[in-house]
Amino acid sequence: MALGSPRVLIADDEPQLLQVLVRALERGGCSVVTANDGVEAVSAFRAAPDEISAVVIDAAIGPHGAAHVLTTVAKERPRLNVVITSGDQLSDSLRSLLIAHNGIFLRKPFPPSALLDAVKDSLTEEDA
Repeated sequence: MALGSPRVLIADDEPQLLQVLVRALERGGCSVVTANDGVEAVSAFRAAPDEISAVVIDAAIGPHGAAHVLTTVAKERPRLNVVITSGDQLSDSLRSLLIAHNGIFLRKPFPPSALLDAVKDSLTEEDA
């Protein structure tokens, strides 16, 4: 992975939204790996854990939710950059997990550029 071109894993079960977010991140210089559910997200992460710079997870991603995905990938990469998206408030347990991992929450709907900014902010936080 070239410096300045982070590889981002996005897990969202809304295909149209996923397509818009991928386009925004790619225009911002990121390479993107997508997953349609939590099982695919964990599998994609495990296929190349050292190549993923950040994960973007929909809070309600099936089948087990974002907390399961975050907990699973964090076992291998505790300082992994995380952005959780949701149209609803986060549950207390997911909010606590996100805080513990210095993650960022984006409330849907948000402009695609906000995701790029959140990913860049998460990368800056880890590098600080």
